[in-house]
Amino acid sequence: MIRRSRNAAARGFTLVEALIALTVLSLGLLGAAATLLDSMQLQSQSLRQIAAVNLARDMSERIRANPGAAPNYATASETIPATSDPCDTPGCDAGQLAAADRAHFAQAADALLPRGGSATVEFAPATGAVPLDLFVISLRWQDPRSDDAQTVTLRMLTAPVAG
Repeated sequence: MIRRSRNAAARGFTLVEALIALTVLSLGLLGAAATLLDSMQLQSQSLRQIAAVNLARDMSERIRANPGAAPNYATASETIPATSDPCDTPGCDAGQLAAADRAHFAQAADALLPRGGSATVEFAPATGAVPLDLFVISLRWQDPRSDDAQTVTLRMLTAPVAG
């Protein structure tokens, strides 16, 4: 008769132990994959936020560079039709430049924001004791991967144009 020693049973893993270890490893890998997907989604959202901030800043610089046409930058203003002409010629007046800047802003916002996004510029002229004109540049969109609405708003004060 063959005698087994007590250490012979403790030499390897049983099938149940191996399956439990594999299950724990699989759950860990699934958690890591979910974390990676969430981080990629957050990165996409942050890149879109950064691009929206840069677009709003670009529009504010365009407004500051053309103070004579301040009311024409408001998107609710229809005094000058929006044009896509670059207005690089020396004969371009302040109103035409404002219309070209508005058209550039609208095109860039359409390219940047997901469907259903909106880009607005609101203008509040200085009145009474208020020494500065107020511009509010807003970009708003619905994130395609979540139910959250995203908004970037830049409030800018400028010296009023004497008229």
